[in-house]
Amino acid sequence: MADKEKTTLDYVDNITVNGNPFVEPSNEYYALIYLRSGLGQLYRLAKKCDEECLSQLDPKKKYMFWGNVPEVTGIPYPLLTCAFQWYAISACQYVKTIGTIAYRQDNTRTTPLVYLNSIVPEVKVYRDKVAAHFAWLTKSNHDNEAERLASIIPQVSFIEDSFHVGAFKVSVGSKGKTSTSKEIMPWSIVKIHRRLQERYWPEEIKGNETTGEKV
Repeated sequence: MADKEKTTLDYVDNITVNGNPFVEPSNEYYALIYLRSGLGQLYRLAKKCDEECLSQLDPKKKYMFWGNVPEVTGIPYPLLTCAFQWYAISACQYVKTIGTIAYRQDNTRTTPLVYLNSIVPEVKVYRDKVAAHFAWLTKSNHDNEAERLASIIPQVSFIEDSFHVGAFKVSVGSKGKTSTSKEIMPWSIVKIHRRLQERYWPEEIKGNETTGEKV
């Protein structure tokens, strides 16, 4: 992760800091450590759920389903639903913290919010409309009626090889106007985490390749 002079925080955008702030971490670097640990645990939970589901399905078929289906048992849907919400909040915290460190070093870089939206836009929208608070709870001008309804409906669905949220679309007609929840895009913890690994923690991928474990 680091050499004697610099530590790389983002291997794609080449965000580096002097020294190794993770040796005796404080403030934002300690936050990055615990966020990474928590994200890893949620990833392993989601990955286990994906693998358990796939082990019960016909590998020759493609699947898309929402909620319980007779073919699949043993999936902790309440915990998995919460895991998506926790992951969304923590992932946005992690990415935006990296973006803030980079911006404070060099304010010609993109702002932290633009940085966040460029990396995990689907997670950011889910965080704003579901995970941080259900849009249903408020009358914010940032949300429409369909998004408010979608935010309170259990979100987890299985698409092809992984559990997702945001795949269930809602359309609401009210007072001659129709709104949809299409801005809440589908995403998978497992697939998003792999994206973050490639950018922030490539050593995890190398470690899994060495052991033969699937990333």
